[in-house]
Amino acid sequence: MGSGASSVRGERGVSASTSSGSMGGKQSPVANYHKSQAPPAPFPPPCRKGEIFTDVDYKSVDDHVINLPPDMNYGTFKDLVAYLTEDENWTDLARVRAIFRWVTSVDVFSVQVDRKPPKHSPMEYFIKIQNNMGNHAHLMAGLCQMAGIPCVILSGMNKSAAYEIGKKADRQSMGAQWNAVYVSDSWRFIDAFWASACVVGKRSGEWTLVDADGDVEEEDASEVTEGETQHRINEFYFLPDPDQFVWTHFPDDAKWQLLAKPVTIQQFEGHYYVRERFHILGMSSVESTKLNCVADTKDGEVEFTFGLPPDRSPNYRFKYMLYRSKATASESRVDVFLDRFVLFEQRDNMLRFALRFPIKGSFKLDIYGLDVDEGDVFDLCCTYIINCPQGKSNCLPLPDCPPVGWGPVPETAMAGLKPVSHNQAEVSSRDGYVEIRLAKDRALAFHQLLKHSVIDEATLSKYSVTELDDKEAVVYLRLPQKGEYALKLFAQGLEDEGAAPNVLNYLINCSNTDQGSKPFPNVTNGLLGCNPVASSLFGVQAISHKDRGMIDAKDGKLSVQFKANPDVELVCEMHTNDGRAATRMAKQVKNADGTWTFDLDMPVKGEYSLNVFARNKNDENQIHSVHTYLIKSSGRDEDGAVTPGVEDEARDTSVPTETVETSDGEVMIPVPPDCESVVAAVHRRNGQDPPDPKQVEFFTADDMNLVNVKLRDYGEYMLNLYNLDKQGKLVENVAKYQINRKRPGELYRNNLATIMEDMKPSRQSTIMEKKGGSEEDRKRQAKRNVQNAMDLKDVRTLEEAIKKCLAAGVSEDDALLTKAKQQLAIFKAKADLMEASQKRDMAELEKAIAHARSVNSNHELDLQIALATRLRDHLQKIDKLRHSVLNMEPKTISEIKSYAKPPDGVHQCMIATFLLLGHQLKELKDWQKVQALLGKTGKESVMRKISLFEAQTVPLRSAQVAKRTLKPYDKDQIRDVSAGAATFYIWALGMVEEVESYGGAEEADQMRLKK
Repeated sequence: MGSGASSVRGERGVSASTSSGSMGGKQSPVANYHKSQAPPAPFPPPCRKGEIFTDVDYKSVDDHVINLPPDMNYGTFKDLVAYLTEDENWTDLARVRAIFRWVTSVDVFSVQVDRKPPKHSPMEYFIKIQNNMGNHAHLMAGLCQMAGIPCVILSGMNKSAAYEIGKKADRQSMGAQWNAVYVSDSWRFIDAFWASACVVGKRSGEWTLVDADGDVEEEDASEVTEGETQHRINEFYFLPDPDQFVWTHFPDDAKWQLLAKPVTIQQFEGHYYVRERFHILGMSSVESTKLNCVADTKDGEVEFTFGLPPDRSPNYRFKYMLYRSKATASESRVDVFLDRFVLFEQRDNMLRFALRFPIKGSFKLDIYGLDVDEGDVFDLCCTYIINCPQGKSNCLPLPDCPPVGWGPVPETAMAGLKPVSHNQAEVSSRDGYVEIRLAKDRALAFHQLLKHSVIDEATLSKYSVTELDDKEAVVYLRLPQKGEYALKLFAQGLEDEGAAPNVLNYLINCSNTDQGSKPFPNVTNGLLGCNPVASSLFGVQAISHKDRGMIDAKDGKLSVQFKANPDVELVCEMHTNDGRAATRMAKQVKNADGTWTFDLDMPVKGEYSLNVFARNKNDENQIHSVHTYLIKSSGRDEDGAVTPGVEDEARDTSVPTETVETSDGEVMIPVPPDCESVVAAVHRRNGQDPPDPKQVEFFTADDMNLVNVKLRDYGEYMLNLYNLDKQGKLVENVAKYQINRKRPGELYRNNLATIMEDMKPSRQSTIMEKKGGSEEDRKRQAKRNVQNAMDLKDVRTLEEAIKKCLAAGVSEDDALLTKAKQQLAIFKAKADLMEASQKRDMAELEKAIAHARSVNSNHELDLQIALATRLRDHLQKIDKLRHSVLNMEPKTISEIKSYAKPPDGVHQCMIATFLLLGHQLKELKDWQKVQALLGKTGKESVMRKISLFEAQTVPLRSAQVAKRTLKPYDKDQIRDVSAGAATFYIWALGMVEEVESYGGAEEADQMRLKK
């Protein structure tokens, strides 16, 4: 990579016609080719670089250069060249390689000398380069000339760090020099400077990072840095092919482009910014590729597409960063959080980025790539500037932003999966019904998650199921309303524990304008058929109906049999969404010497589910899903006929659902009232954990029945609560909770729901309306819309549905409307609690908690109120610790500072304190340096830093070192020697706990592949 400052250094050094930068006192003329004939005029090379050079073939040359005696840098250039080219059997290409390898091996800008280097020595020339009196191009040319190899210095422009993408090329600021050498009967390029140095960390201050592969990290708006030149060897710039080299290096003389059809200055200026990684990966422009570096959106949308080599691309990984120009930014939260508006798709032969913008502005898109066989660091491939004069109307965020991208990716094949029905990222459905088929070549634990921008995940879990057999995985979806959905698929080995890797994602667009699809009957963990891990653990085997998870019940009758270990009990749940069918269905459970029989009667035609659970006989708290069937009953005409009074017999079979977010390792959930004997089933939604008999505990506190659930790791879990009958054979699902355990830094980050509120005017209505029909038909449709909005827990849609229901003539006193208004108040109170929790503002939390309690007549908000109250109490504790330090007398600080040799424990307390405030351990080991820090005033004072302290910014490693430093002491020991130090001790321990709860600030290199 190049450097603006350094490239200008080279240009401001000596030109080819001057001698002030010569290496030997007098510039030698260009040597004759083989000392007998002049090299030919420039012409395009007849073959690609790879046909004449591979680094493996020249390893012996590189090894020879590496072994060069260090003292030769203080010798003469003649001796240096003699060493570098001493093998008489080497070709000119080998000699040029040796010279290039030596020039690029030296970190010129870090060279330090402790004595004046001899005149005309290599070391002297390094110092000249440092002082803008020479450059790499002249050094390379001089050495080649001395070796008898034709080499010319080319002047022109390059797109280095000084280049501003989309701006007119400026010869003065972009001026640079590089070389062309004549080897293997052709002219070839070399840029020894770009091959040995790059600028890291340069920022113009013009751009704000708004999306980094789905993660948002806003950089300091006022930060402008020139960056730092670092030494890195980049092999691309040794003999690069002209058609690749020309897009960053534009010579003054067009014939030195070495192209049959030279590029014009306008093409050089306008071409999208491309770097060497683009070419190294074999990426290419295809018919749909935008060649101009500035792209304009159309209706707020734009796409970027590139070709990939199918034989190599499975080893490739890509990521992107999206920036917004500060000149066009405003204060809206939507302006900052644009992390769900980029669709990234990687196929074998194609890379695609589709962007949508809810706001106008100027943006910059950086695309990075790597080959996992060659390293784990992402390098820049290309960059575009995007002009969006008007944001897209009705522009909703994507339901998710998976780092692996959308559609089949290399991870899909690595998991042993191959799409059968859908090979592309985007799927369309007109009726809301989708069937995704994947071939599989091994036994897998398979998990799916369905996501939507507005509908919560617990509710959506009812609308997707997966069926597995030996050769195929099939995912069935029933989408509840029109709009976009994300289907995320995860896979892992049957023996693997913990979260499974995300291997495939589909973006599904449902254009259904009729009444939304109905959910599946209860399917405990979203998997039809056998759960192999739990079945094996409890020794459960299906005797009948072994192969499939979907079965037909002729005449509404079905008998299913299993065998289980002697110490295992089986229980079952039978469910249907048809309230009338629920009153007529029946089930019996029998056990004869470990053979369990489930006799089912389903006289009403329709869809049912059977969930079979296992539990150890001594476990009263948990059951574990081992097998699930989706059953289609043909019913019986005589029993299925509608008779007077049957409608009155229908009962509500819906299961209350809730999504809970926490950062804690355990969470308390209220048990629904009127449940006499409750058991729980817990599973990871995107992975698998071994059963833990201590994971679930039921208890009573403050006249409320609660269940405490331990969460092994961060991730997404599903908790199902069941009421067990008196015989202990049948269960009924009474509540479903999706529990998302997140790091607190993620938990309290501005979430999608908050951003959506800023976008209300542009959100498209999902209310389903049918024109025509009678007044009663319109009322029925309006009431169905209200019920649907309540089921999906969509606040805005529910508000709209209630208004339209009243407009249709439905009475204010209608029972459904009354219930809807109560639910709306509950939904809004819940949203207020979430927003106050995100802000971590104690006053707003108090207000939100009080409001939630006022509308919580049915105890639906007990859990949210408890979580918010716990957060409030925690914030009060943190605030108290902060004030205990801030209220210390100045003389107390002076007392600590005055110790010439502090008592045991005092120095350690201050080390822990300053570690948390961002200082390095090595500087804190010296007590005098700690004293200096205690003596600072103003913005740098310890009190000021503690008043502004934010635990989420502290790396976990720093907190752990602070914790180890304090471990040998307790507060009483410290208080006995220094009351002031004891205050810092208590504060540091409290903040360590806070940092640990956050999981620590992200220290990972964004440009390094996460494994």
